[in-house]
Amino acid sequence: MADATMARMRIMLQGYEQQLLAARRLARFRVNRRLAAGEDPNDPDPSVNRRAMVEKVARELYETLIYTGSDNPVVEDIRKELGKEVGQEVQFTYPPGGRLRIVGQGPDGLEALPADKLRASRNALWRITRQKISESMLDTPSV
Repeated sequence: MADATMARMRIMLQGYEQQLLAARRLARFRVNRRLAAGEDPNDPDPSVNRRAMVEKVARELYETLIYTGSDNPVVEDIRKELGKEVGQEVQFTYPPGGRLRIVGQGPDGLEALPADKLRASRNALWRITRQKISESMLDTPSV
């Protein structure tokens, strides 16, 4: 019984050691990459902070502007881009007490999207929103 416990502990420690070695290799790789780019390797990596900021702003846009139906030009760009990806013009509707619904503009007016297309359009909406925010943050100077 004690031998089995010790064997499990050795295996666990070996796995932990492999993770530490991989982390050290990644850290050396990041330092070498930043040195090659002419950056100070001791400065914190700005890409981590930027990615977190993009996620935060994209979530805010997704949860407020898109849900409230704002006439914001960024929301309109996102809606048009989503329409291209879905293959038809789309609108966002907000039933009372419900969640955001993405509906397509058909020949008879607004039509609900099929379940598989709806799932794909929600994923595309989030991806497009993050992409638009990331692109717009490239144009602004970092603080």
